[in-house]
This record gives sequence, C-alpha cells and structure tokens, in this order.
Amino acid sequence: MRADQTAIFCDLDGTLFDCKGEVSIRNKEAISRYVRQGGLFAIATGRCPDNMIQYLDGVDYNAPCILLNGAGVYDFARNCYLYTKFVNQEAVSKVLRRARKRYPAADLQIYTEESIFYVSPKETVYLPFWELHQKSRFITIEEAETRSWFKALFFGTRSETDEMENWIAEQGLNHMFDWVIGTTDIVPGSRYLEMLPKNTNKGSALKECRNLSAYRGRKLIGVGDYFNDLELLEEADIAACPCNSHPDVIAISDWILSSNNDSAIADLIGKIENA
Repeated sequence: MRADQTAIFCDLDGTLFDCKGEVSIRNKEAISRYVRQGGLFAIATGRCPDNMIQYLDGVDYNAPCILLNGAGVYDFARNCYLYTKFVNQEAVSKVLRRARKRYPAADLQIYTEESIFYVSPKETVYLPFWELHQKSRFITIEEAETRSWFKALFFGTRSETDEMENWIAEQGLNHMFDWVIGTTDIVPGSRYLEMLPKNTNKGSALKECRNLSAYRGRKLIGVGDYFNDLELLEEADIAACPCNSHPDVIAISDWILSSNNDSAIADLIGKIENA
C-alpha cells in the first residue's frame, strides 16, 4: 500500500502517547518517514489546538486534524477551523450549574474557539488534571455564556459522574446533546463526563474530512483505543488499535497493533508499507 494513497487519523492518549503521555522516538521516526513518502498524518483527539500542539513536539502531523472529539476540524497550516459544531449551550449550562452547586470540588471546563475555560473555582482544581488542560483560564459560567461552546466537561469521582448521568436523563437533557465517559492513563483512576453537540463524534468529523480536497482519493485509516474512538474506526476504511485497547475497540479493528507503550503507530506504518 503506497503512503501517498493513504491518510492516518491518530488518537493521542492510549494510542500515540505511551502511559507517561510521551511519544516514542520510534513513533516519531516512523511518522516522519511516512510523511516523506507522501502520507498524510492527522490527529483525532478531544483536545483543542493550543492544548494539542504542546505535546507533539517532533511529530510531523501534516493535514487537517479532528479536534474536540469531532466538534471541530482544524487546519494547522492555515491556523483556522474548517468545520465547527457547537453544543446546545442552554442545556449544558443547566448541567454545569447543577454540578457546581452539588459538587463544589469538581472540575468544570468549557471549550470555545478562544480557549479552555474553567468555570469551577481555582482553589478546588485537581492539579494533575488541570495541568493536562493548559492553556486554560478561570472565569464564571455567566462570563462563558457570552461565547459559543464546542463542548463541556465534568471531572469527578465515579459516583459523581454516574449520578450526573442519571440526572441528565431524568431532566430530559440527554436528547439535547451527546456525552461520553472518559478516562486518561496520565491521571490514574480519573473519570470525566464530556458533553458534546448532538450526533457529534470523531466518526462524524471523519465524514466531513472525506469532503476536503486534501483527503479525496485516499484510503482513510483510523487508529484509537477507547470508546470515543469507536465511531472513528467504524467510519475509517481501515480500523487499527493498540493491543491493549478496550475490548470493544479490538472487536471492530482490522489491524491489531503492538501496545501504545511499544510504539503502536510505528507498527501501523510498517503494516501500511508492507500491505
């Protein structure tokens, strides 16, 4: 399979990153080789542009990327969004206000085109999680409501996120936006509830990418490890995942790679070169 006939859409946490949140030298070298051969390497992540780039020094991503778990497609060459979708702000604001009142120590975040905004007090922030979400600013929910929101996030304990899910359903708000439960290896034992625009995920954004001139005529390869990657893998022409991915992800993948701690993306590029 020729690199110049393909494009890779790569998840970060648990896929490109190892358990320490780092990109191996082997992965970086393989990506550079793939790009030199004409391949397109794009990121597919829940992060926003400023937060993403600080973790990817030396990684040759060279095509429009799926950000914010599908709420945006961003062209880093032109420094602009090519596609955006915003969450139902009124419905999500109700969730955040209720969470702030019931769980004052929880971390509450709002993602806009401008920045990541914390709408929970700086004094209660969980430092390891906050450090993952730089650059961020602290403002009130009322101040944030003057902006359009891509998504929002509630970070708390398992019992708190379970209770918030039940409350969202009881209030009938589950019909107004989508949500996913997330974790990260970088903060062991963490759990968060991410609220997204309705019918928005990495897979829906990949459909939008098919219409971009950069990707026309190429075989699109999706690689990820967790629940928020399922739609990406289902929409991709070839689905791949690290061998230590969630079982549901492994079940739908065409290619099972080495683990994310053993340079899974270098393994993927080797498979493309030898296919």
